[in-house]
Amino acid sequence: MDNKCLVIGATGSIGSPLVQSLVEKGESIKAATRNPDNYIAQTNVEPVYFDYDKPETLTSALEKVNRVFMITKPNDHEPDRTLNPFIEKAQLAGVRHIVLVTALGVEQAGDELGYRRVEKHLMASGIDYTILRPGWFMQSFISGLILSTIKQHHRIYLPVADAKISLIDSRDIAAVGAVALTEAGHKGKEYTLTGGTALNFVEIAEILSQVTQSTIEYVNVSTKELSKIISEVGGYPGPLELMERFFQSVQKGNFALISPAVSEVLGRDPISFKQFARENTTFWK
Repeated sequence: MDNKCLVIGATGSIGSPLVQSLVEKGESIKAATRNPDNYIAQTNVEPVYFDYDKPETLTSALEKVNRVFMITKPNDHEPDRTLNPFIEKAQLAGVRHIVLVTALGVEQAGDELGYRRVEKHLMASGIDYTILRPGWFMQSFISGLILSTIKQHHRIYLPVADAKISLIDSRDIAAVGAVALTEAGHKGKEYTLTGGTALNFVEIAEILSQVTQSTIEYVNVSTKELSKIISEVGGYPGPLELMERFFQSVQKGNFALISPAVSEVLGRDPISFKQFARENTTFWK
């Protein structure tokens, strides 16, 4: 019977907790990864080789699957070129429901935005869908550029001035995804996912200072200055033009939005940044 759920990005910050949630719900899962041989064995979880750039892996991953959790590959700046062909393969394979992760505010963009083109393609496909539009992940503080500058300089360098953001823990995104995939009432729904509190980066740095018992500061920089810092410490947030567009959106307050969706779907408050920071102190020390 085709009743398995395919989780794309099964080892990522959303996919990994999502797989755990689905296992706890008694679901059979195909865990899509580029390294299935390294996947830790779990009951009712079948690791499958999956690479968007290798079409033959898409077909095999979709066998005996009726639901898909779909997310783009890292640093994919033209997601429609990757995801739209997959949606078509899923349709041919008989997939009945896709939960798609895009990004906060995508629905307000025109067709020039790749994520919006993916959303529209899915909506027109005839497959039942649920769209999750999360804001800025808390997990960005324990990887990549931000983690590097905290560890090397005890500072966060970003061009966002005093703008506030409602950070969301990727575990909350996973939890909403698990509910959407397994419970009634979520097909055809579009959820904006944020944390429960909006903070500026001075406040974020203060929380990190408290949990690490050290001094971590926020320093406002220009996008060009940030680009130079990236070349020194590492990390790749994307092309300069996309960076500028993103940080301009943050400065306008577009990421300060607080949505009730996490609480409404899960019946609890979103994970707070203070809780996240306490749980991840060792990353910054």
